[in-house]
Amino acid sequence: MSSFIKIIAPILLSVLTLNAGVYEDLEYGDTKQEVTDKLMACNRVENTVPKTMFGRVGLNGTFRIKKALNGVNFSIFFDWNEHDKLKEISLRSDAIDQAKYSSTLRELFKKANRLITEIYGPAIMANPMPKNTQIGDGTILNSHLWHIGEGTLLMGIAKEHGNLHLSISFLEKRIEPIRN
Repeated sequence: MSSFIKIIAPILLSVLTLNAGVYEDLEYGDTKQEVTDKLMACNRVENTVPKTMFGRVGLNGTFRIKKALNGVNFSIFFDWNEHDKLKEISLRSDAIDQAKYSSTLRELFKKANRLITEIYGPAIMANPMPKNTQIGDGTILNSHLWHIGEGTLLMGIAKEHGNLHLSISFLEKRIEPIRN
């Protein structure tokens, strides 16, 4: 087992093996307050702003996984349904310079794909890693899709302000792959 797998496995296993939850004891349908309370009590994540600022800055990106994965840190992002209940959680790497697309990002992408595949089996949609030139600024291009229970796990590359990120998203909604 590579050193990357030894480092990332305990963290991703805690994320990937929950039946109803997404990360630690978070579950789809949690309120923002429940998400905040659960993550504040979690010893594997840390908040990056004082709790008193959550109302002003929101929760997106305010929590991050304490242990870097292959030298890259991941922040946690959320999406909510029309009733302000948790419907999606995403782990997004810190910014990776476009010059490191073929090295740092490609290696991180391959290893995350390998680990997720070890846990869930082959993706039901697996395309090559998106090329840097295919990804528009402010977008995510997902190349891999797994069905997890009634939900979906997506993995792809995001670009924001010219920098790249590995994105791993857990969605309550089941998404079917497009077949040609």
